[in-house]
Amino acid sequence: MARDSNRCISPPRGAVPRDVGLALAYMRRSLGHPLRVAELARFCEVPERTLQRHFVAFLGHPPLAHFRRLRFAAVHEALLAPSDGASITEIATRFGFTHLGRFAAEYRCLFGETPSATLARNPVVAREPPECNDRGVAHASLRREVPAIAVHRFSVEGGRDGLKVFGEALAEHLAGALARIHGFAVRLAHPPPDRRASQATDARYVLAGRVVRLPDGAVRVLTRLCDLTEGSLHLWGDAHDGTVEDLLGLQDRITDRVVLATRQSIEAAEVERARRRPAGDLRAHDLILRALPFVLAADPASARSALGPLEQAMGIDPDNPRPVALAAWCHTQLVLYDGTDRPETERVRARQLADRAAALDPLGDPLVLTARSGGAIAVRRCDEVDSLLARAGAIDPDSGWVWERKGWLRAIHGDAEPALACFRRAMKLKGPRAPIGNCLAGIGKAHFVAGRFEEAARWLNRALTENPGAVWVNRVLAPCYLAFGEQRAAAQSLDRLRRAYPGVTLTRVEAALPGIGEAQCDDTQSRLLEGLIALGLPE
Repeated sequence: MARDSNRCISPPRGAVPRDVGLALAYMRRSLGHPLRVAELARFCEVPERTLQRHFVAFLGHPPLAHFRRLRFAAVHEALLAPSDGASITEIATRFGFTHLGRFAAEYRCLFGETPSATLARNPVVAREPPECNDRGVAHASLRREVPAIAVHRFSVEGGRDGLKVFGEALAEHLAGALARIHGFAVRLAHPPPDRRASQATDARYVLAGRVVRLPDGAVRVLTRLCDLTEGSLHLWGDAHDGTVEDLLGLQDRITDRVVLATRQSIEAAEVERARRRPAGDLRAHDLILRALPFVLAADPASARSALGPLEQAMGIDPDNPRPVALAAWCHTQLVLYDGTDRPETERVRARQLADRAAALDPLGDPLVLTARSGGAIAVRRCDEVDSLLARAGAIDPDSGWVWERKGWLRAIHGDAEPALACFRRAMKLKGPRAPIGNCLAGIGKAHFVAGRFEEAARWLNRALTENPGAVWVNRVLAPCYLAFGEQRAAAQSLDRLRRAYPGVTLTRVEAALPGIGEAQCDDTQSRLLEGLIALGLPE
């Protein structure tokens, strides 16, 4: 029986109720048999009403409605990759759907196609190994697509046994370093890098290379990254020179360069593949990748463009925290960048989605943690932001987005130099195709905090060149121009802001700006607002 002592206990603001996390874990193990709310409540040791209330507050619907959507997601994944030749009826029955006519109608409504159409597509994809419950039923959310890389042993030309050992050790070192990247599946492969080897290792990408002893005694290591599903498409390659006397130093330099370039190249290739995939063949993974460049662009129009595919992804894979967290960040951007006439409504929606993502992500996906940190900044919970970014950085220390958000947090705190260091690292880690406008704007904001107004204006203008849609940057640029005597440029900057947002006022700008109540931060915000007042922005 549920313990009555929990009846009046409410979770702390911003926290995920313990009963929701426990219930979700229980649901994931129970997809193959009937489930009642009373059973869930007993397992979580809370009253049924409490469990119902928490599910509606944090996930948007009651427990059994969420359980049914999890079952549909599991069927969808099983139809896309049936490993045992099971029929639609067998798969549907396995996950508790006994009324097949009703199942087919609901399935088509949710996924936009019939179950037989899904089964007919059945593409070959790289996946994380599925986890099964005690009934042998795999859960869909644990089988999401991840890029798979095969690292091949490096061939050695013109070298002695020492170089051969170096070539073998280098491949193992690279495989170990790549395996530490969150969301990558890495395999050390022995066969030569051809299509048959790729199929044997279930890998889409192959990293291979050669170690060459040059005539002058130096060592040259050639590395290349290929996409075998695109006809051995060459994605990236480089040459690295060193000496026999410093093979360990050469190994470290190669590892740093190759791991960064491999990550950037594969992330760009995955986004491009999702962009080219036909609309009728899109999975949740593809929709998230399609939305990601818009999510990171940092302007209201892009945030709205991202919400459509993210909402589709939430419908297809309701247990996936990534689209939920990214959608929360998009709603937050509408508040931060003055892209809505209803900021409080958007703020509430962002908070609800962020809390839902937290409930769906008990272990901590760095992308989810980073997206949630943006929403926490908007509602001025900077302790929560610090914690989320620290966790994200510990799991994925080479995420450019994590460092970008750390830079903005430092800028909000009024710490200009640490902010600049974070933004520079973010720029280095981001791939050549990744949006960098928000990093450029952050560097400009950090220089504004430090009182270097001409330098701030230069970087803010670079941000606008990179992303003309980020008109909100003029909130800082106009006071910058005014601070070093460029009255005309300041007036033009403010005019651009007012044309883009006809209803903008000082009150709306102040409400959108994140604040934390620290003296240095308050001084920076006051300087900005005073500049806008001097330029004639109405209250």
